[in-house]
Amino acid sequence: MISKEEIKHLGWLARIELSDEELSKYEPQIDRIIQHFDILDGLPLEFLEPTYLTKSVRSLRIDQAKDFGENVLPKSRNRKDGYLKGPKSDVKP
Repeated sequence: MISKEEIKHLGWLARIELSDEELSKYEPQIDRIIQHFDILDGLPLEFLEPTYLTKSVRSLRIDQAKDFGENVLPKSRNRKDGYLKGPKSDVKP
């Protein structure tokens, strides 16, 4: 059984705030999901052959550098000292 504290922690990891009502709503739902994983963990898979990637990862997409033709930095809104400025991280240690 998953606790409300564990669900709060999941919410913190996902960067969403959960009300007490939402915690009560999600508790049985997450518990059912975990029960399904328990069923999957119990399946006998010893007789199955492992599958392998038959296509090279490099052939999925070719990375190609493209020139924008001009300097895009002056056109951006969030810039500082010649660099693009990203949002401040609110990750707690």
